[in-house]
Amino acid sequence: MLEKLHDLMGASAIIISSGYRCPTYSVKVGGYRNDAHTCNIAVDCCVKKPDGSYYTSSDIAEAAERVGFEGIGIINDTYCHLDTRGYDSYVNSHWFGDERTGNDNISTFQRGTKFPSRTAAVQSTHKIKIYLDDKLLIEKDFTI
Repeated sequence: MLEKLHDLMGASAIIISSGYRCPTYSVKVGGYRNDAHTCNIAVDCCVKKPDGSYYTSSDIAEAAERVGFEGIGIINDTYCHLDTRGYDSYVNSHWFGDERTGNDNISTFQRGTKFPSRTAAVQSTHKIKIYLDDKLLIEKDFTI
């Protein structure tokens, strides 16, 4: 889903500041012992534009909703929490919130202007190269 987000936003990079966290560390950084990070279904990230600047968290939240993330939380002006609840087993199947305001009951992040809705799946073509001891074992193009 991050690949779809990257494509929809025309990003140059998605920078992940937090992914999987053990329960103890999650509590230490303000999360919960059983939050989506401890279930390995969440990231906190920002999205870099091709010009080197960063998208706003509102832009990320809007695009993330369009590609199907069911857990979205605005952390600050440029970072969002994204998770795949609804696709992966979790306590609740949907959550949109804004950690800046404490509003945990946002119905949608859609503003209708920034990113067009996609009716077809977003696809990206990649080249994978696998090396073992500096010897190329596999080189293959694939689309996801």
